[in-house]
Amino acid sequence: VKKNYRYEIKFILDNANLSRIYQWIKERTFAKKTYPNRQVNSLYFDDINYTSVKDNLAGVSDRQKMRLRWYGKEEDTNSPSFEFKLREGRLNWKESFPVARLEKDLLKFDLKDILFECRNELFNKRVILDEYILPTLQTGYEREYYADAEGIRLTIDHNIIFHNPMLHKILNHGCVIKYPLKVMEIKFDPVLKDNVARIVKSLHITPKRHSKYLVGLAKLGFVTYI
Repeated sequence: VKKNYRYEIKFILDNANLSRIYQWIKERTFAKKTYPNRQVNSLYFDDINYTSVKDNLAGVSDRQKMRLRWYGKEEDTNSPSFEFKLREGRLNWKESFPVARLEKDLLKFDLKDILFECRNELFNKRVILDEYILPTLQTGYEREYYADAEGIRLTIDHNIIFHNPMLHKILNHGCVIKYPLKVMEIKFDPVLKDNVARIVKSLHITPKRHSKYLVGLAKLGFVTYI
């Protein structure tokens, strides 16, 4: 698999910062809106030792996260793909496998069957999933998309929510935990590093390490994540 390496820089925003961000996008970048906003949903998986969590908290430089990602609200779900989000040092890339059997009626499958279909799809692509993985967190948020002509991409995530899938057999069940902050990510090819550094300097907001997976698990009381 060709690895499309990219850097990711994240900023945590409250409402006051958000208006500054929109002004900054307009005045200091050449980014334009590239898609209508859409709902992004993920079901994260981990092994029984919570290796993804431990590696992230320990700052292990080579690590991975596993998730099923799909788009749309409620019954209008589409494009479910199983993703490995991988990190080597400060560089990230993704491997994505569409799961066709889940394309229709994803929300009617129970979690056991979702995992079964993901396993099958990956097995057909010669990817073997750890025998003992389990769904650990469901997330949802509304995403805004921007990009400039060089390929610097910028997203802003609003209305972030978390569910605990371990208490329920199907998606979107149980109490919803709302996250009050927004997350902006800047994603770019390593060759554009200097350009991005120059643009970001004018923002006067410090980038932060931020993982929705860890924040969600912390909100559910499973880990401590500052």
